[in-house]
Amino acid sequence: MNRVSRTFRDVEALLEGREAVRAVEAVLVRRVGLIETLQGSLAEAHEHRRIIAGTPGEPETIHRINYWEAILVWLKDQAGPDVIFTCRAT
Repeated sequence: MNRVSRTFRDVEALLEGREAVRAVEAVLVRRVGLIETLQGSLAEAHEHRRIIAGTPGEPETIHRINYWEAILVWLKDQAGPDVIFTCRAT
């Protein structure tokens, strides 16, 4: 997969002819595909948790599972075929 990085400067700064303070980066993702990928990854994480039950690594695995399950619930609640993730590059 080729990674194409494009940054979008602050629109107001561009319109005023000055340089933006921080760039914004975004990725458009097919929602159903991401849900399927997360469900598969979570199934693997739960299997890993069963294997390492009772070891020092179990709490971290449970924390990761809870984190990604919360994201999965959020994704399922979103409408439309795609989801846009954005962040401000520092």
